[in-house]
Amino acid sequence: MTVALYTGTWRLAAALLGLFVFGLWEIVKPFRPLVEPRPRHYLKNLFIGAFNSLFLNITVSSFVLAFLYYLEQNRIGLLHWLNLGPAANMAASFLFLDFATYCWHKAYHEVPLMWRLHKVHHSDLDLDVTSASRFHLGEILWSLIFKMGIGLVWGPTVLAMAVHEAGLLLAAQFQHANIGIGEPWETRIKKIIVTPDMHRIHHSDVIRETNSNYSNLFSFWDRLFGTYTPPVNQRGIVIGLKEYPTPQYVTLPKLLLMPFY
Repeated sequence: MTVALYTGTWRLAAALLGLFVFGLWEIVKPFRPLVEPRPRHYLKNLFIGAFNSLFLNITVSSFVLAFLYYLEQNRIGLLHWLNLGPAANMAASFLFLDFATYCWHKAYHEVPLMWRLHKVHHSDLDLDVTSASRFHLGEILWSLIFKMGIGLVWGPTVLAMAVHEAGLLLAAQFQHANIGIGEPWETRIKKIIVTPDMHRIHHSDVIRETNSNYSNLFSFWDRLFGTYTPPVNQRGIVIGLKEYPTPQYVTLPKLLLMPFY
């Protein structure tokens, strides 16, 4: 296993694959008309994503990786103590990481200080493949600390965390893409993983819809814990937050400063 496995190669490959596949799909067959011009929207969100990645790689990624390797080599965490085989460890790690991500996402909506960071993501007036990159740096840093805590308590392998991260990124790009997969595939796929229609409800400016459908990869967490909102009129959904109704409220400088005012 190489350092690149966790810090760069898999995640970069997933990001480029998702951008190409879902970006091409939404350009050729968009599901909804856009509020902002596509080039400006793409550039703004991709700049945020690229800046976050560059900052993390320069500053904390090596430390996080070293910490996770230390935990694995010293068999720290519940899964190591259970002495599961490689396949069982991977399955248990992947499932728990996805459940933990669901809980963490829900917390970002319920804890006011966390919401101040997360609303940068929800202020997007359009959903497309680049919306998966639109997260404030502060949210990314808090999420890294959370994942280190998961590593300490649960004990997933670095490989399991790398696989889940790559899968989560591809899932996020799929969910946010401006596409519709149509029936019967929508209903079938949604039973297992989050679809664009399911996640688009989460980005509605109606609060009760915003505070639902928190699942990130597997869709069943919302049904298990009572946070699922069933299908609504997709064409009638207004994307974004009522406090930021037009593009002038969500320029790049305002997004970077949004948590502080």
